[in-house]
Amino acid sequence: MVATVQEIDKKYNVRPFVEAPTSLAKLDTITLDAIDFSFDESKESLPSRQKLAAKLENSLTRIGFTAIINHGIDTETFSHLRSIAQSVCDLPIDVQKQYLAGAWKSDLEDRSKSLGGERGSGFKPRGYWSMQNGVEDSIVHYNFNKMLHKEFFDLSKNKQPELVQAHLPEIQQYFHHIHTSILRKLTILCDLILELPEGYIWENYFKPIEGDFQNSGTGFGRFMKYQKMNPDDQKKVNNNWLRGHSDSGGFTFITSQPILSLQIRDYHTGQWKYVDHIPNAFIVNVGDAFEFITGGYFKSAIHRVVAPPPDQARYTRLVLIYFSGPKNTSILDPEPLNSPKLKRLGIVKPTEWEKITFAQWNDEKATLFGKKKVNDQQGDEPALVLVYGRLHERWHQAEGNFTLEEARKRFKVIEI
Repeated sequence: MVATVQEIDKKYNVRPFVEAPTSLAKLDTITLDAIDFSFDESKESLPSRQKLAAKLENSLTRIGFTAIINHGIDTETFSHLRSIAQSVCDLPIDVQKQYLAGAWKSDLEDRSKSLGGERGSGFKPRGYWSMQNGVEDSIVHYNFNKMLHKEFFDLSKNKQPELVQAHLPEIQQYFHHIHTSILRKLTILCDLILELPEGYIWENYFKPIEGDFQNSGTGFGRFMKYQKMNPDDQKKVNNNWLRGHSDSGGFTFITSQPILSLQIRDYHTGQWKYVDHIPNAFIVNVGDAFEFITGGYFKSAIHRVVAPPPDQARYTRLVLIYFSGPKNTSILDPEPLNSPKLKRLGIVKPTEWEKITFAQWNDEKATLFGKKKVNDQQGDEPALVLVYGRLHERWHQAEGNFTLEEARKRFKVIEI
């Protein structure tokens, strides 16, 4: 007899996720501009969309982050999915081993055969990534791939734990809505910023094409739970739970939450600022791919996750994340975009950039995040890695004279 969803939820202790209360700590925070996505797409409403685009442009070109409200997902849906995510990430190690996204450790991955814990479908177990001073991460996450295609529901190709199987419809619906509704609207505002016809970026970079995994817009979802770190280890990594990094894709969508852990590195000063909570909002950041597509006009900001203040220390950080990406064949430089705005600003492909596709960048960037030789460094920054003529993370992009030649003079640069 097949178990009901209610029976499966009881078996795995699916329960409401308890959010942290608002912190009373006096910290250096940033409140992101909130973009209202209830806007009308009619011709008559173009002036109101242009106002939203101007507000969005200020956020994406200055700090690389924004917030989205009135996006069509209600609080009940968020609460329901958080309860599922909590129990999925709490599944015991013996279950996780049956559904690993890659190897047990990042440095053990055979990247010729595996997408790894970063992008593969299934679990990234605790301790997969190397951090500073010999410490390993304390994060468990579960990735969902191909939810833009019918193959997502084919359990012969997408093996899933019993708890995940029971909730595949609402999981797919949630991430699919982010891509086909929220992301699509975001690209319309980006079209206006870049003086392109509305719909251009969506049609040419992000639109899903059923069954065509090369020419379809891409993306994957994630349930991510930060487990408690050993206090001694936490000191060794200066309270970092997830080191500073940029994302490789187009735009990343993170559920906002009251626990103060997410920090953005100020583009101009290098100072870290906590991101304020905006109820029922998405925190959205630009990824490398769209920074490159816009020739650096949009900023793929460095961000990290740190231990929360003492009055939130007993609470858990649990996030639902969607990593959107352009189609794998997209060329990552501004020439194919052909933006009148970028041309007027004199933004062109730097001569040192090789002509590459998103698939090439994504494959190389994903291998670097948890590698010991890249991450076990003193200070906030990882080692600099040069990939296809581009630094894999741009920690010094605000420095006008920070050329590749300057980087090689000041730092050890790993070249791939």
